[in-house]
Amino acid sequence: MVNVTFLGTGGAFSSGRRTNLALLIDGPDFRMLAESGPMIVEQLDRIGLKAADIDRLFITHGHGDHVLGFPMLALNRIDATKPLHVYAGLSTLGTLRILSAASFSSLSPNRIDVRWHELSEDEEDEVSWASGVRLRTVVADHPAGTPTLSARWYFEDGPSVTFITDTRPSEVSVELARGSDLLIHEASFSAVLEPDADAGAHCHSTAQQAGEIARRAECRRLALVHLGAEIGERPDVLAEEARADTDLEVIVPEDGQSLTLGR
Repeated sequence: MVNVTFLGTGGAFSSGRRTNLALLIDGPDFRMLAESGPMIVEQLDRIGLKAADIDRLFITHGHGDHVLGFPMLALNRIDATKPLHVYAGLSTLGTLRILSAASFSSLSPNRIDVRWHELSEDEEDEVSWASGVRLRTVVADHPAGTPTLSARWYFEDGPSVTFITDTRPSEVSVELARGSDLLIHEASFSAVLEPDADAGAHCHSTAQQAGEIARRAECRRLALVHLGAEIGERPDVLAEEARADTDLEVIVPEDGQSLTLGR
């Protein structure tokens, strides 16, 4: 069984009940946090976890709503018994190091044990763990200067979870997500609620486009995240927009909601 907790479901400009996007992925002998936005310590606390309970972190890219909580996450792991393993592209790792040095320059590295693991920002990459979990990453379509990774977790003899955010639709996304038990895809915009908005110009996607990706990739279930502040208040509209009168299972999770996957 694999459990996905949506710690935060909002985009960069979200406020109120939807905080910045963050996920927690739990499987047998495995736990990994995805993204570390400004409220990550509080997000973990809301589900009864502390920073020291996290020892693996994946980050898609270096924008503030995905990384600004990292120094506080690291600080709150002072004297943790296990190191924090961080998996991200080179540019994102550089951003995390700069943020940490600027925030807590006098803090001894011996007390905040971080291990940096570089993922390719040019081509597909993969890392695996002894628990039988594999993480596959590909480079998403995003503006030059902000290399962004999409990810898929494979659980041995279990489900797979794909995570795609801060990108417009592409064949790369379809192939990464193909056959996933759960596709977690951004919906920063809505084709129904914001018909004049050009999501692609901002390198983001609509709920309609996320649904198209899910159907083309033959995914079993779609979860919409990274929601704009206003459209996030209309989850019913977003779900129907993505579903488009098909039998695709679409959920628009709230912060703190969990989903259990199993075969």
